[in-house]
Amino acid sequence: MSYIVAFVDLDEHTKPIPVECYRTDLIVGDQVVVSVDDGSLRRAIVVELQNLNWSCRHRIECKASEATETSKGQILLPGESPVRVGICTEESFISAAQAIGCIPVKPSHRTYRLILLAENAKIRARIFLRKNGIDLQLVDKDPNGLPEPYSIVNSSLSEGQSVRHYYAHTKFNLFEGILRFCRSVMNDEPDLSRYFIAVGSNDKRPEEFKL
Repeated sequence: MSYIVAFVDLDEHTKPIPVECYRTDLIVGDQVVVSVDDGSLRRAIVVELQNLNWSCRHRIECKASEATETSKGQILLPGESPVRVGICTEESFISAAQAIGCIPVKPSHRTYRLILLAENAKIRARIFLRKNGIDLQLVDKDPNGLPEPYSIVNSSLSEGQSVRHYYAHTKFNLFEGILRFCRSVMNDEPDLSRYFIAVGSNDKRPEEFKL
């Protein structure tokens, strides 16, 4: 799955195609190198970027400026590809959340991949990661303290205040937004209501196909 999906022109005579994108620094008009499903590398131009959480047959490996080319015209990718920039994957989000003090724990049921915990003197936030989005919950702080990292916990959205966010069709980077939520909780901000307005959609189709 790719949270960010880029639509690129591989050929000026065909429609733009969707490709997986693992970086946040691309803009429309950027020239990129794309690996296509036949194993070849192609140069392309980004014509649109959307948050769709799709599995695509092709992916962006790097910017065209980051690749080199042999005397025979063969494209050579940089040492590590696909090049990853910014927080736009579940893995990079979890790492960033842990870096600011969130505790990862394992859910007792399969609906969620992982739960992250953040708290202040009064409340605890639970961040539930699932395949197509992230759920947030606020509950009273547990007097027994935080559980051990990666221990199994029983948690339910039926208690406290909660909201369900979807990855697809978010108008901003949801991962970065959830990190802001975690910091707001840890900093004991009095008003967290802006984080409990649901964003995204469970319908992953582009808008033009919803008519």
